[in-house]
Amino acid sequence: MADEANRPLLAGQSGSESVSDDQPRPSYQLSTELSNVLYHSENSPTVHTTEQRISQSHSGGATMGDAANRALLDEQSSPIERSPERTSADQPRPSYELSSESTPLLHRRDNELAYGTEQGLLRSPSVASQNPPDYGAIDKRSRVPWPTVISLSILTLGVLTILVLAFAAPAAVKEYAQHAAVFKPTAVSIDSTTADGVRARIQGDFVMDSGRVKNKSVRGIGRLATWIAREVETSPSKVEVYLPEYGNVLVGNAALPSIKVNIRNGHHTNVDFLTDLEAGDIRGIHAVAIDWIEGRLGRLSVKGKATLNLKSGLFALGTQVLTDNIIIEEHDFPALPMINILKLNVHDANSGGMAVDVLLSSLIDSPVALTVPALGFDVLVPNCSPGDPYILVADAKTSAIDVHPGQETAVGVEGLVQQLPDELISTCPGQEGSPLDLLVSSYMQGLETTIYVRGSDAPSLNTPAWIVDLLRSVTVPLPFTGHALDNLVKNFTMSDTHFSLPNPFAEPDSPDSRPTVSALVKVLIALPEEMNFQVEVPQVRALADVYYKEEKFGVLNISHWQDANSTLVDDQDGSSALLVEFAIKDAPLEVTDDGLLAEVIQAMLFGSETVVLRVAATVDTKVSTGLGRFALRGIPAEGNVPVKTSVGNSLDRVNPRVVSLQLGNTTDSSMLVSTLANFTNPTNYSVTVPFVDLLILYNDTAVAHITAQNISVGPGNNSYVPIDFFWCPLDAAGADGIAAGRALLSSYVSGFNATITIKSHRNTIPSLPDLGEALSVLNITVPVPRISVPGSDDKDTKPHFIQDATFYLWTSTAEFTLSSPLTENNILITSIDATAFYEKKEPIGRIDNHEPFEVPPGISKSPRLPVNLDMGGVGYDALRKALGQSLEMDAVAKVGVMIGNYIDTILYHGKGIAAKVRI
Repeated sequence: MADEANRPLLAGQSGSESVSDDQPRPSYQLSTELSNVLYHSENSPTVHTTEQRISQSHSGGATMGDAANRALLDEQSSPIERSPERTSADQPRPSYELSSESTPLLHRRDNELAYGTEQGLLRSPSVASQNPPDYGAIDKRSRVPWPTVISLSILTLGVLTILVLAFAAPAAVKEYAQHAAVFKPTAVSIDSTTADGVRARIQGDFVMDSGRVKNKSVRGIGRLATWIAREVETSPSKVEVYLPEYGNVLVGNAALPSIKVNIRNGHHTNVDFLTDLEAGDIRGIHAVAIDWIEGRLGRLSVKGKATLNLKSGLFALGTQVLTDNIIIEEHDFPALPMINILKLNVHDANSGGMAVDVLLSSLIDSPVALTVPALGFDVLVPNCSPGDPYILVADAKTSAIDVHPGQETAVGVEGLVQQLPDELISTCPGQEGSPLDLLVSSYMQGLETTIYVRGSDAPSLNTPAWIVDLLRSVTVPLPFTGHALDNLVKNFTMSDTHFSLPNPFAEPDSPDSRPTVSALVKVLIALPEEMNFQVEVPQVRALADVYYKEEKFGVLNISHWQDANSTLVDDQDGSSALLVEFAIKDAPLEVTDDGLLAEVIQAMLFGSETVVLRVAATVDTKVSTGLGRFALRGIPAEGNVPVKTSVGNSLDRVNPRVVSLQLGNTTDSSMLVSTLANFTNPTNYSVTVPFVDLLILYNDTAVAHITAQNISVGPGNNSYVPIDFFWCPLDAAGADGIAAGRALLSSYVSGFNATITIKSHRNTIPSLPDLGEALSVLNITVPVPRISVPGSDDKDTKPHFIQDATFYLWTSTAEFTLSSPLTENNILITSIDATAFYEKKEPIGRIDNHEPFEVPPGISKSPRLPVNLDMGGVGYDALRKALGQSLEMDAVAKVGVMIGNYIDTILYHGKGIAAKVRI
């Protein structure tokens, strides 16, 4: 009878399949488990599964008491099934981001926050408030006070279950909590700073997910325990974080408020609370920060410890100490921020010194939103050597900064440089530059530049002291890419350029063995728009590479400080620029490519295009600003220097002319003639020549040397320039030289358009033999200079050795007017063998004279020379008919000459000689 009564109560269970712990559990299953606990606690120490009890009810093995108990338990389970709070197991399990966070009861791992206060918890109606169902005849016939028994039984059951699960099986519950708890933060921010730390606001979602528990028995016990406990609340507690690898130093601790969460499987609790985070050992944190900044922090072990007092409803669950270790790998560490300079303004400060206003942008790798209070910093730069202490150059301060995860953060910085430290501008030992030079050079070349920032006194009293202490203990490198100032020098020109050839007696490769350059240099420097302060450049020096057609041929070394003037001007585009003018005096030019220099000279003399050299210099400058006067070294400067702007062959305008000749030492085969010459320098450059020796060639055969010593040649006309002419055809080229020299003299005295070639050779500049040899490729061909004859007003450019002649018919003699270019020496005519012609081919007569006579300087008359007239010829008739008049005739003569000790015979061709005919 009892069995029959029990079957309808269990009919809802007997027809269902066994539910695995890995599958969603039906809503009535927990009530069935509760009935099992009560049933077996009264009748047997053996705990059976639900499936076993169902089997017993069908087999008739259950007693009348069993039926009654089941009925009572089903009566209690009915309200639970109707509870709106209950999450049906038939619903799909929500998708959570797996986490190892925990509440104070639940173990915490992996940097997720797991503490919270429940908001909007769904409250189940009380069991006592539910109307008990009508169980029919059983209740009507019963006179036992069943409601009282049931109430006492349930109360006793609840107390015993909590005690058993909380104390008898804590390991299983704790393991369940460790694996099932999931906390997903939705927002973490720093609410404010405190005197000892920061106040953080944490928002998130907490849920127990039994599906994460792999052990079946642990999962079952945990679900049952959390279903019974329903909610767990912690008292205010503290969490401490340590670093075991750094002497177990205390990083910080967090003060947590009282938190209540629903711990039933699948129930969500929204948490939103404030917690005070307090910094621990600053020195210990400093050690970690240094290792992180210097890249030595490959991994970090973090240990967390929490002491929690738990309770569930009115039942205290005791004190639990939870600990956990987290390993943070290198790739999880935040990266040092990259700095982008958005705006920079440098100007004179009102209080003296230099003010710098900077607007920076940086992606700060922060997982939380926070507001950084106003901070103060020391700005330092590298010293001479990596091991030297950094140099403090400026104070800086920031206003409050709002940092948002994943967003660029704008930071306004105000800096002040009161003065430049001596160690910043002093030359480094064993080097040529100072730390300031190295910093400026790196920045201006667009290289990565690093400055260092260290915390200092905060500009606001509201900044907590612990932040100031922490920042003071850490120096952070801030690398940023410099701005290549390729267009800093907008124009570079050299005027009044003067070249000086080296001392011929200088030692090879010594400074005196190099040509030097003097010039007025003008440099137009573009001022960056960020510079808004007064600046002057009182002195400069430079080391410049000189290029032609992108090939380097020399180095100009301006090693000594040159006085300079600087003027602020407006450039053509309206921007501000600084015009710096300075004169260089005798700066050595080291020729590195002799052949290329020869090309430059050739292009200057013979080219028809503008010749432009490129100068790439490294400039050292002394700068005067509000910070005082200091030197900057290694500033790049580049510009084009036109060395020839006119078009055409420059030699066409040289127009050389010898104004005087003076005989020097002579031998039978050579003679030295000192001359004074006038010529035009078609370039804009001047030159000083201590010594130069050039070859003179005629028909590609050397016949003479021209040398110059201690002369200066300027642009335009140059007058009375002393040049020595050394005639030595035998020594220069032997027999070929003698023939070529004789041909040149014959051509010249005959008035022909003779040209000579001037050529360099290895000894042209004795101290620079390689340069002389390189310049030998230049064959400078010029007409033979016109020689001015003293006392002559002849403007013709052609020389006339025989000015005119007079024939005396009765005596058959002839007298000649001769022109000697020598100003102080006589020329001795040793012999003449000459024939005169009328109309080029009709002979008039012949002179065969071997009586020497002298030709003094200037214009003179020769003695009367006997003439053998051709009486029967056409020429004689023409001569006779011209009696009392003039007759033009031509003459061919071999003339023996002696100048000093030099002896030679030349062939003279005279055309259109005006011969007067007298009786």
